[in-house]
Order: sequence, then structure tokens, then C-alpha cells
Amino acid sequence: MTAVSQESAPPPDDAAAFGWRRLRTWWHEPHFLEKNTILGGVLLVVQMIAAPPESPSQMMFAFGWITIVIGLPFAPRSLCVFGTIASLAVSLLPLHGWWASGGTAIGTIFLAVGYVMPFWAAVLMPVAYAVLDTVGFVMLRSGSMIGGLIAGLIGEFSRMTTDGVTDVWDSAMDATLVAGVKRGVMMPQYTLIIFIATLMLTLMVFGFLTMFGAAFRRTSEANARAARSEWMLGRMAREQELAHVIHDSVANDMSTIAMLAWRAQHVGGDGGSADATADATAAMLNAIYDRAHHALDRVHEVIDVLNGRLDLAQVEGEGAAAGVPFDVQVERYVEDQDRIMTMLGIHGVTRINRADASSMPDVPDAVRRAAMRLIEEIYANIVRHCAMDGAGAGSVAEEAPAYTVFIDINAQRVRISEVNALDDESRTLTRGHRHGSGLALHRAAIEALGGTLNTSAQDGTWILSAEIPL
Repeated sequence: MTAVSQESAPPPDDAAAFGWRRLRTWWHEPHFLEKNTILGGVLLVVQMIAAPPESPSQMMFAFGWITIVIGLPFAPRSLCVFGTIASLAVSLLPLHGWWASGGTAIGTIFLAVGYVMPFWAAVLMPVAYAVLDTVGFVMLRSGSMIGGLIAGLIGEFSRMTTDGVTDVWDSAMDATLVAGVKRGVMMPQYTLIIFIATLMLTLMVFGFLTMFGAAFRRTSEANARAARSEWMLGRMAREQELAHVIHDSVANDMSTIAMLAWRAQHVGGDGGSADATADATAAMLNAIYDRAHHALDRVHEVIDVLNGRLDLAQVEGEGAAAGVPFDVQVERYVEDQDRIMTMLGIHGVTRINRADASSMPDVPDAVRRAAMRLIEEIYANIVRHCAMDGAGAGSVAEEAPAYTVFIDINAQRVRISEVNALDDESRTLTRGHRHGSGLALHRAAIEALGGTLNTSAQDGTWILSAEIPL
């Protein structure tokens, strides 16, 4: 048992590669809030290592900001509002420094604001935060990251360019932003400049972060719409394929069954022997039985596809799934169809021209399906539109073929041509029945593959020509 378990377990390298592939796949998916939280949390941890909190109160604030950042994917809107309010409230406390003001956490929060908030809220929140942060910094001497940076820069510039300044300016600039805050508020001649610069830069920084998050949201929504559209197109294509299956197999089988039943009623009307009549009737009944079962099987397959128990590809290409060469599949089908036509009293000719076995092309599944469906439709139309006389035989004399089908398969294309005689519809099986749109469906499918399908009716003759490139 142990040996089996060891053999069945994936090697460590394969497991690691699988995990790495899953991680890369997840990262390329639209998980913006989770990615934002991961990056923000990593930066906060790095900052705690590089610039650890200087007091227990700063340590408490550091863990508080990390908690807010980690919780963003679970309650994004609530924590976005709470985080911005908390950042403004903490700045009023007599605690200064990066950890007290929020630092990276507030940037992470505004990225989430742009992603999860409605448009009006995403515009109002950075504006309100910039105004309140600037007013608190200038008027109330509260902590501010950007305000402290600007005040420190102005103070340093003034210290280097002005003589006779206060002792504060004579001292070297401290490394912390709070020193810049204190210098800034001790220079009333620079208050207006600091106010405007702090307001504009704060609005620019957090407005940009908000716009960045909003851009990701629009991208995510566009991807979701594209995915829905792709799903709808796939569903429409699937339904169209099922319609093809029903039309090409079920409807065509029903037409053949109806014709065979009609023909069986007239067997023996030509004065043949009883044994010959019995054999012909038995052959027709066997053909009806086979066709009915084939149609029933196809209906069950369509139901299984709709219920999700069967894949559409398994229904579309029986010959391809069984590994049967395309030319063999065509030959078997046309032989069976010619046999049915003979039972119906419709005498025709089918010829297949194919490349040598050594140069027989590998026909793609899409071309195989389109060609086989068109061949099925051709024979079904011959059955439907064949003129029938009172005896049940084809109206065309036996010495002249009622139809001619030519199929050419080579390395470049599949070419299908068909000619049959036309007659008054009142003498055909279609009298009193609704016509379908089979050829229109086949034309669309063939043109989608780069091929052509042309039909015409001239001088009582129906002509069809199709070419499907490989």
C-alpha cells in the first residue's frame, strides 16, 4: 500500500510547478481588491521591519492599519469610509509619525475607494479628505504626510537661503515629517503657500490613486461584459449546432421514413411476384426501423446535450470520434443513401473522386461536419422533392438518372456537386408541408469556413455546387 501511494503521489517538483501555475493563473484573473490588499500588506510589513514603530501607541496604530488593509476584500465600502475617517481622526491626536498618519494604508484604502465606490462617492471622498487634511494641518496643527513634506521642504529651502532666521531654521532639518510640520506652522509668511500646495498635492496623489482603482473597475466590468457576450455567443452557436443536428438527422430521417412508408403501400402494384413483394416490403420495414432508431438516438443525444450530460462535440462528429477516414465515412453514407433511394424507386448516380491513400488529407473536424451535413441535406432534398407517380416510382425514367451526385476530395478542398430533375410540387412529398431553411443554414456554415455554396434552378433542373477549403 505504501509503495502504491508513493507511486501515485506527484513528485515534489511537479506539485510545486502546479502550485506556481495556479498562482499565476489566479494573479492574471481580475482580483483587484485581493491584489491591492496583498501589496499593501507586504509594504506595511516591510515598513515595520525597516522603520519599526517607536512606541507602544505607534505599534497599536500599525497593527490597526494592517487589520484594516487585510479586511478590505471582505467589507470594502465600510472599511474605505472607516479608514479615511480614522486617518483624519488619528492625525488630531498628539502622536506624530508615519504610523500614526496611516502611511501606506491610506493609499491602499483610496485604491479600493476607486474600485468599489459609486462615481459620486469616488469623486467626493478624495476631495473631502484633501480639504479636511489640509485644514487640520494648517489650522489645527494636526499630522499630515503631504503637509509635513511640503512644510519641511519650504523650511529647508528658507534655512539655506535666508539669513537671520529663527533658531528653528538654524537647526538641521529632522528626518521625520513632524519636524517639517512644526517648521511650517511656525512660519506664518508661508501659511498660504503651504495650504495651497498641501491641498493640491494631496488631491493629486489620492485623486490619482482613486482614478487608478476606478480604471481597474472599468476594466473588470468590461472583461465581465466581454465574458458574458462570449458566453451568449457560445450559447447561440451551441443552439445553432443543435438546430443543425435536429434538422440534418431527425428531420431528414423523418422524411425518409415517410417516403418509405408511402412507397411500401405501393409495393406489388407493378405485378411482381409475391415473394419479391414480401422481400421488398421487409427491406423497407427494416430501413424504417433503422431510420426511426437513428432519429430517436439523435433526439436523446440532443436532450443529453441540453441537460449537460453529453458534450456537443461528441454528437457532432461520429466518424471523426471513431477514427474513420473522411473518404470512408462519405462512401459508407452515400452507399446507404443510394440503397434507400433504390427502395423508393428513385434511381440515381453517386461518384466519389478521392486522392490516393498516401496523399489523403487530414480533413479538419469542422470541414468534415459541414461536408457530411450538406451531403445529408442533398439526399434529404432529393427524397422530399422527387416527383412520384401513382405507382410510387420516380417520375423520371429509369434509363435517365433522377439525380447525380459528385464528390471530389483532394488535399486542397472538398467539392460537392448535385443535379436532379424538378417537377410540379403537387406530385412530391412536400405537397401541403412547410419547407425548411436547411440550405441557408449550410450556406452560412460553409461560408464561415471560407467556402462557397451556390444553387440554381434552370429548365426544370436543380443544380447545387459547394466547395469547402481544407
